[in-house]
Amino acid sequence: MSPDTDSRIRRHTVDANGLSFECLRVGDGDRLALCLHGFPDDAPSMAPVMSNLADAGYTAVAPYMRGYGPTDPAPDGDYSATALGQDAVALKTALAERFDVDDAYLVGHDWGAVAAYAADRVDPEAFERMATMAVPPGFDALLQKHPRQLLRSWYMWFFQVPDVPERALRWRDFALVEFLWGTWSPNWDYPDSRIREVKETFRAEGTVEAALQYYRDIVGSSISSLVRGDWPSIDDVPPIRTPTLVLSGEQDGCIGPALFDHADEIIEDCRVVRVRDAGHFMQQEKPEVVSEEIISFFERS
Repeated sequence: MSPDTDSRIRRHTVDANGLSFECLRVGDGDRLALCLHGFPDDAPSMAPVMSNLADAGYTAVAPYMRGYGPTDPAPDGDYSATALGQDAVALKTALAERFDVDDAYLVGHDWGAVAAYAADRVDPEAFERMATMAVPPGFDALLQKHPRQLLRSWYMWFFQVPDVPERALRWRDFALVEFLWGTWSPNWDYPDSRIREVKETFRAEGTVEAALQYYRDIVGSSISSLVRGDWPSIDDVPPIRTPTLVLSGEQDGCIGPALFDHADEIIEDCRVVRVRDAGHFMQQEKPEVVSEEIISFFERS
């Protein structure tokens, strides 16, 4: 981990949903905060928020998602949103037992947000509250209302091409990762140590292939819907019943902020916050602001 990472963070291996997850933990509070990372990223990206959660009385745990770095790949090759949601619920159960906590909360960034929405469909009682960052609920359905997002999401369509994206990700020591970080968070002067750490995660055997399969599993079904002419509308999106804070960066170059305007049409109990002067990786760009919003929402009466 980066040299400025909280020295309290410890590593654990946790078995859940048939996989062995490598996890980072900080804090020993009486509430669990499960923190899920996105792409192209890894578990230490959640460290700044985890430290603040620990200070607020939570046991904060961030696993490397399935297929990333030291965590097991999916034995059945399943990287669908449903599988991610099942992972989140199973991790909650395993971690609550391991650390003897009752109430559990979920924080998800990017693919971690996708996992959070899916976890609600798997078990809406699993988490007391959730906080999601950088990806709105019902993303596929929102493309009809916001067709410009199709251009912003060019990489998702590119990742459907066989074999080429694997080479593109590894090209020139993962230059594409740096390009995406710079495009998605244009005003973030990210630490060299952080990008080196993420590249090291992606060098682990199978990580590149797993990370791309996430997109192939979810986007492939969307393309099939488009071909069939039954692209979902926002009315087709199942409601999210877990109270959820949805955060978006005002300067996000990946997903347009306007897509988050519809969150309260899908989430029954919802608060939407725009994080000023932040892009896609807001939990690292503005950790104090993001943490304050999350903790306030989690502790709302």
